Amino acid sequence: MFFLKDLPTRDMIEGYARQYDHVDVSLTQSRLGMLRDASLLIRRIEKYLSGHGLSQTQFLILIILHRDKTRDSHLASEIAGKLDVSKPVLSTTIKTLLRNGLIAYATASTDGRAKPIRITEKGAQTLDRLLPDYFHILQQGPSPDAQ
Repeated sequence: MFFLKDLPTRDMIEGYARQYDHVDVSLTQSRLGMLRDASLLIRRIEKYLSGHGLSQTQFLILIILHRDKTRDSHLASEIAGKLDVSKPVLSTTIKTLLRNGLIAYATASTDGRAKPIRITEKGAQTLDRLLPDYFHILQQGPSPDAQ
């Protein structure tokens, strides 16, 4: 994550541009601002979700299971392919969601080793409660004052 709130000034970036001829001052300044805004927005979302007992990874797993209405369940490997987390983090997060009743194992597949996962009614209700404010935060931006 990008936690630099005090971004380099235009003069500082121009100094780098004199040293490194490929530096586009305006583009660099713009992209640094985007990184900072994204970081602050992620922090707001994490704070919101943690206030409701969820990590961002837990929330994203629920979203993945909830959004695809063509299927009742997904394998952990399919979920992993849609998230940027390590297998140990995914495994631990799935165990927590199972323990909290937000997801459950679906009926067994033809592969006895595979354990399809589905969102539970409790998980879907949790998303229904969280999504309105989640979308509000996304639309507000990195700070409550943004708009």
